Amino acid sequence: MALRKITYNGHCFEIAYRKINSNAEKNIVFLHGWGSNKEVMSIAFERVFCDFNHYYIDLPGFGESPNEVFLSTKDYAEIINIFMESLHLDSVLVFGHSFGGKVAMLSKAKEVVLLSSAGILMPKHLSVKIKIYLAKIAKFFRVQLPFLRSKDAHNLSPIMYEIFKNVVNEDFSEVFATTTKKVSIFWGRQDRATPLSCGEQIARLIKGSYFFVLEGDHYFFIKQGDMIQAMYNQIYNQSTKPFLHLQILVFGKVQGVGYRKFAKAKAIECNITGTTENLRDGSVEIFAQGEESDMKQFLKHLAQGPERAEVSHISHTESESKRPFTEFIILQ
Repeated sequence: MALRKITYNGHCFEIAYRKINSNAEKNIVFLHGWGSNKEVMSIAFERVFCDFNHYYIDLPGFGESPNEVFLSTKDYAEIINIFMESLHLDSVLVFGHSFGGKVAMLSKAKEVVLLSSAGILMPKHLSVKIKIYLAKIAKFFRVQLPFLRSKDAHNLSPIMYEIFKNVVNEDFSEVFATTTKKVSIFWGRQDRATPLSCGEQIARLIKGSYFFVLEGDHYFFIKQGDMIQAMYNQIYNQSTKPFLHLQILVFGKVQGVGYRKFAKAKAIECNITGTTENLRDGSVEIFAQGEESDMKQFLKHLAQGPERAEVSHISHTESESKRPFTEFIILQ
């Protein structure tokens, strides 16, 4: 771990960070979500995006970066800007998870990857409204009721709790709608902290953005760094490995035996995206895309099939369509 001292608005901030030096010209700065730290981002991405230098940062008030002053989301973004400038980082791509996504959107970075980003306000459940009402009454009578705090607010210092109350109610719709940044959006299908509908709305607001849905919850990315890298490289043609787009036909006893579900499970395992459906002639058709090494493994699984299937043979040809798939879908 390294420490970088920077000055912002007359205050000195010690920013704890970890650098992975790839001797590359390009850089990625990783920003964690609320209540998290740089280690979470490092676990997910330290073995991928190897053509970038990596900078994993503890935002002020989290991990090993202390904070004793009130900060807005804009303040956090300015601190990150100063941090990047102090290290003379050029050609910076910023990854932002949850709250870190909002910070990334306000930073000077021209390109951003959002991971289940915060910024879209959802209607509050009745239980939350009741807690807010009770908290206001308690504040009026100067009574502290810690059990009314949300999970994200537990164990926060008084100043960090004030920051939390401020940032949690920010609507970033206009920021998303007016940005000129190049933005890729990745989301967990089972995310309950920032539901999938939030990601869909952000994708509609940001012109020219790319939206990908992966299996998992709010921390879906932790075990899917390879998949995110493959999808990112596919969009911007930055992969140094051969990328295949195949039309695959599977023949034999392959309908009514769970073959399509099997194909989807193996596709997710092998970082393959695309579609699969049953054809009238009794075969199963699969459109698949992914890196060559992953595709070879996927084809081996398809040839084996699930226990109830009897695969006679497989044929595959280069697909004429090169449109990017964001996931692997079973078509009806």
